[in-house]
Amino acid sequence: MNVDALIIGGGLCGITTAHRLAKRGCSVVLVEASEDIGTGANYANGAMLVPSQTAPWNSPGILATLLRSLVTQNPTVRIKPKAIPTLLKWGLYFLKNSKPHLHELHRRQLLELALFSMDVFEDYYKGYADQFDAKKCGTIKIYRDQSSLEAQIRSNRHLSEVGLDWEVLTPDQTVEAEPHLQALAPQLAGGIRFSADVVADSRKFCQLLRDDLVASGQKIHVNCQANELLMSGDRVIGARTTIGDIRAKNTILALGANTRKLAPKDARSILMRPVKGYSVTYDTTGVNDLPSYPIIDEGMHVGIVPINGKLRAVGIAEFAGHDDTLSPKITRQLDRLTKSVYPNLAQTIDCCKREPWTGFRPMSADGLPYIGATSSKGLWVNTGHGHLGWTLATGSAELLADLILDKPTALDASTYAVTRSH
Repeated sequence: MNVDALIIGGGLCGITTAHRLAKRGCSVVLVEASEDIGTGANYANGAMLVPSQTAPWNSPGILATLLRSLVTQNPTVRIKPKAIPTLLKWGLYFLKNSKPHLHELHRRQLLELALFSMDVFEDYYKGYADQFDAKKCGTIKIYRDQSSLEAQIRSNRHLSEVGLDWEVLTPDQTVEAEPHLQALAPQLAGGIRFSADVVADSRKFCQLLRDDLVASGQKIHVNCQANELLMSGDRVIGARTTIGDIRAKNTILALGANTRKLAPKDARSILMRPVKGYSVTYDTTGVNDLPSYPIIDEGMHVGIVPINGKLRAVGIAEFAGHDDTLSPKITRQLDRLTKSVYPNLAQTIDCCKREPWTGFRPMSADGLPYIGATSSKGLWVNTGHGHLGWTLATGSAELLADLILDKPTALDASTYAVTRSH
């Protein structure tokens, strides 16, 4: 079989890339090592598309935060000592890019990609919103101290010209928008509402695209591991998989934190490390009065999202290499953070069945994703989106499809190139 595109990886980036290429008339084959599409980092992620959250994690002052995490009890950013050796080179570039002017530049570039992605996402929203629990409700960030609120306002003003949509809320307005914050009102300095943010289930979205691709005659193979790339001279012509060789004019790696394993020639350029994120989903079936807004507590680094009759709390960033152990200690911490935002719901939450989860975010050293060609002809990547995978997925796939088909791109693609300077 010789198809137009072989996509390796069936998470958001992989399945969306396959779908955007198929819409252009390309024949595609997608292979996924797991038992289904969307079971990795998309399974129980934050369930939010958030152009409001495009600040890279390496903000100015991040070094002090990371050092404190080594000695602080229950930090929201953690580093396991055994992971430190794997972070050295990546970490140097991570810190280099935390300089204020670079951090601000990259935030703008991420916002541009996020807004483009939301435009592409609109097609899916109009056609299928109810099939993946999508809701245009916006999000509210809350602040417990005035200085943090004012700093966010200053930052937002710089991004208004790029297209960020936001409004400041007083404590009373914040509680009026989300009455379940009433018990927290004495601690609130205020909030910021971002009306363009969307809540949606990324796993259901992945499976929706899977079904659409299969129905249109494209091929998807699950439980299929790609073990090595097939070469013809200096050109990649497909991959050797557990179901046999698959040949393709273009091969796309969308393996998240594992992308570097199949791209040895480009591993030095793809400066990316896995960062574990955690979530706890509370089954609130039968609870009549639930929050209606996704709330992001900036100080506590936790987000609490109502989706499809459930509440999902997301937070904690852990540098632990590829150790996917689900830490009960961190799960308990996330539970406490949830109750700190909604103390009035503590008893209700304690009575709910809960599903803890952890997954890897592929985090680049400069905070920008890798989208485009590699140094090997015929080999492309779409990875490194960090905490913004759901937000950037459709736009990244559209951008890559344009590059593969040699069409004009809506954004300057060199910003996200594998060969960019870090």
